[in-house]
Formats: sequence, C-alpha cells, structure tokens
Amino acid sequence: MTVWLGYDQAALDAAYDQRVWAPDMAEWLARYRADTAAARAALRPEILSYGPHLLDLYPARGTPRGIHLHIHGGAWRAQSRDDSGFLAPALTAAGFAVAVPDFSLLPARRLPDVVAELRDCVAWLRPRGPIHLSGHSSGAHLAAVLATEMAFASVTLVSGIYDLAPVLLSARRHYVQLEAAEAAALSPIRQAARIAPPLRLAWGTAESPEFIRQSEAMAAATGAETFVLPGVNHFGAAYAPAQGPLQAALTA
Repeated sequence: MTVWLGYDQAALDAAYDQRVWAPDMAEWLARYRADTAAARAALRPEILSYGPHLLDLYPARGTPRGIHLHIHGGAWRAQSRDDSGFLAPALTAAGFAVAVPDFSLLPARRLPDVVAELRDCVAWLRPRGPIHLSGHSSGAHLAAVLATEMAFASVTLVSGIYDLAPVLLSARRHYVQLEAAEAAALSPIRQAARIAPPLRLAWGTAESPEFIRQSEAMAAATGAETFVLPGVNHFGAAYAPAQGPLQAALTA
C-alpha cells in the first residue's frame, strides 16, 4: 500500500534511514569525533553554559567576523558537541568564532522543546556579534526552523529535512511525536518566505532519495544558492562548510 509519493511503508522507512544509503556510517561518525577532538586540542575552545546545556566556543583567528553557530545532526536523538566541532578549524581561520552547542535529544524531550532551547541559545549569543547559522541533517531542520523565526547574517543548511509530513509517516514517527499543528509549524518549507537571504543549501548526490527531494524542494521554495556535492553521501556532506565551494562562499 502506498504511504507517501509512491513509497510503501518499507520503502519510506528506508528513505529516511541513512544507514541504507551509507554503509560506512560508523566510519564517518568515528571521524566526526576524532576530528572534533583534534580541533579541541588545537584551538582550545571555551566551555560555556547557556541555560541547562554546555556550548563549545572556538576562538576566531585573524580579523573577527562574528559567530558561526553550528547545530549538529543525529536524527534529533543522537550526537553532541563532542561530535560536531570538526568545522571549527576552517571557519575560525576565516575569522569566525564557532559555537557548537549541546541541546536536548528526543525522545527525552519533544521537538518543540528542543527548538525553544536553541532559540535561547541564539539569544544568549546575540551580544557577541552577528550570527551566521548552519546545521547538518536534523540540525539543518532545526536551523531552518530558527531561520523562519529569527534574523541571521547568513544561513547554511546541509542535507536537511524541511517537511515533517513524510517523517511522521515513516518509522521515525515512533520517537518524533507531534500534533498536526506542531508538525506544520515545525516544517520550515511551509514558512519558507520568512527566511531572509543569504541562504545556502547543500546536499550530496549519494544521499537517500527523500533527503535529495527535500533539499531540492526547499531550494525551489526559497531561491537559495545551492551546492550539489557529486558522489557524496549524507555523512560526508557534513564537511561541506569546511571545504570546497561551500567553504569558499561562507568565508568570502
């Protein structure tokens, strides 16, 4: 039986399970953590508190250009700042102080609560200078939601989910539990006109078909500048802000 856009249940579940499309997922996750540890050792970030959570603030080098706030992925239920500082060396070299926060994970908290925590994080960072926002995977979703509500110097979304309707039909519905009105409010593609430019979207050609479709739809809805990463899977795409054309655009 068709569940969504021609998918039956098993196919839709697979389309939202990156393990199906990236058999080397474990290696990428280990690299995230190792590269974050190396960044911490080299750059010695401040460990600060915002609300109940900790945040790593990597110091800018050279002429300061503001804050780059990066929101990690992990399907809303995994990863932390221990896995998410690997962008810092490239971005701090360009003059950005890089903020990498922890925040609550599902299912211990609900998605609206997580968005509220990150909203508080942005408000806490505001006095430090202009904020450039980025996120990867579920972090790109959270960043996009924030961008519909708040102004940023720039927004960069990598391999995100922007419409929760199919997510709530997939196996992820077992831990992403939302009322219909909440799902609509937390689907940034439905509020795309509220996102002020400059907006950049990136995704890999080796990602799942639903993640590619979601990125293409968000790009069409917003007119964002796009960066398509040939042969790159979902986990490799996380490095895009620190290398290649996307890094050049972010640090120009």
